[in-house]
Amino acid sequence: MKAFIIALIACLTFSIGNAQQLPKVFLLGEHEKAFDELTKKHTDMLLTVCNDNMTEAFTKWQDMLMGMEAHAHEVGYDLNGSKMWFNIFWSPEGRINHIAYYLKPNSRNLDQDSLKLFLISFMNQYNLPISYNKNFSHYGSASFPMAAPRSGLETNTKKKQTGALARENNITTGNDDK
Repeated sequence: MKAFIIALIACLTFSIGNAQQLPKVFLLGEHEKAFDELTKKHTDMLLTVCNDNMTEAFTKWQDMLMGMEAHAHEVGYDLNGSKMWFNIFWSPEGRINHIAYYLKPNSRNLDQDSLKLFLISFMNQYNLPISYNKNFSHYGSASFPMAAPRSGLETNTKKKQTGALARENNITTGNDDK
């Protein structure tokens, strides 16, 4: 009888452990307990990994999203019109371990199974060009198609005065340059 109870407890423990196993890609709100454990294992954020440099962290995030968009074009998956929240979990080497996502209310509707398969194919081929001493994560949003990030160094912009501060604050009608 004692051996039976021990075997029963072992079976229940094994099945509970397997029930909490987290898929590579999942919808935010699903697998809540396993998601909580995952966040405990990925306590550092991308911003921390980038030495609190907001520009570097934003650039890494944008580069990953642009890589995702490029991968969608390569495999023929249409992301255009989709808007979503992401929680990405990386290994110390920059490999994506898990992607949690949720489509925003104003997003184009996407087939969830196809989206999950696309995200798995993306994470299997993508590596964030960074290394760190432990797991890390980032929570952010994305809208596709991506707009090319501006460098601030565009040369084809017109300026009325170069390097001068305004000297007056006159009301204009917009037709003053005629």
